[in-house]
Amino acid sequence: MDKKVSKPIFIIIDPLIDSSNPLRAEYLRGYHRGIEAQVYGVSDELLEEHRILIDYSIGGSGDSYIDSYARGYHDGFEGKTPERPPLFSESLNIASIV
Repeated sequence: MDKKVSKPIFIIIDPLIDSSNPLRAEYLRGYHRGIEAQVYGVSDELLEEHRILIDYSIGGSGDSYIDSYARGYHDGFEGKTPERPPLFSESLNIASIV
């Protein structure tokens, strides 16, 4: 994904974060950040944080909000389509942009 493709996705995600339930908002924040990491790269300063988030993306942090953020980060970084229900009640329609 490049900067041109990521911009419309951010335009869709940003308002959804504000209107979502807390777990969904964390997933979307992580997804947004994962896309940024994919597009701009992971700096040396953030490499350890990147590894931790990827590890937590399968759960195991002990905090559902951190796990949700990490899962979103992983999905965004891998360029995957955002999760669908049951976590989400409405479709994001991002797949048509990518």
